[in-house]
Amino acid sequence: MGLVAMSVMAQTEAIEVSYLYRHPEQTMRTAEADISNQYILLSNGSISKFYSPKTEYIDSIESTTEGFESFNTFKRICYEKKQQHLIPRVDGSFYITKSFGNKVMRTYDVANGTRFKWDEQLTEIKWDVTDSVKNILGYECFMARAEFHGRKWNVWFSPEIPVADGPWKLHGLSGLILEAVCDGGQYHFVADGIQYVENPYYKVYSENNRETVTGNEFWNLRRSCLENPSRNMNLSANTIVFQGMSYKNYLPKEIVDYIETDYQ
Repeated sequence: MGLVAMSVMAQTEAIEVSYLYRHPEQTMRTAEADISNQYILLSNGSISKFYSPKTEYIDSIESTTEGFESFNTFKRICYEKKQQHLIPRVDGSFYITKSFGNKVMRTYDVANGTRFKWDEQLTEIKWDVTDSVKNILGYECFMARAEFHGRKWNVWFSPEIPVADGPWKLHGLSGLILEAVCDGGQYHFVADGIQYVENPYYKVYSENNRETVTGNEFWNLRRSCLENPSRNMNLSANTIVFQGMSYKNYLPKEIVDYIETDYQ
């Protein structure tokens, strides 16, 4: 089936696009200026899910009591045998689901060891389409610019794939977004594979076992956890080098803030 048929695709079919996501990451224990995760966008043009397949695999195991207990037993055995490398690891913390019919976007993420979720309106992004062109995975892509959630984004979208969707929360162009990078380059998504799949799974495991907050509440909580001086009391110093400058323990928001900066 050709990509042009996407607009009439059945609910049991979807396009699956894999993206390499490069970004700084800061947790309660570590901070890195540039790491990468593998994410997947599932979309049928009406609904979509953007997620890490490795993280979803672990969440699927831990979604039942039996699975959670079995996984903990497996991890304990691996540690006892000094085979920690066999333990599956999460690869990115968040999920994004979009419902274009209901104009709702939902985010699932983790802060301070607690799982959260929040909804926001799937509002129009005011894109400025330019005449710049590049080829990504064999598709002719056009460049567009917009400000979204406090950052300025450059994206490349392909009208050859008529899906008004993209990585993370980006959407609203006349073709699928295959690459997106913010000004400064700290956050960068680029597609590295496209295929069709049948019977896509759009739900998020254990989605009801998450606290409901607002986006502003989530990002302020995550930032306050980092900037609380007590977080480093029992931790060894961690030096992060970013653009030739060294920082201890975390990157201040004046240097590198989160992917969304309009939470303040």
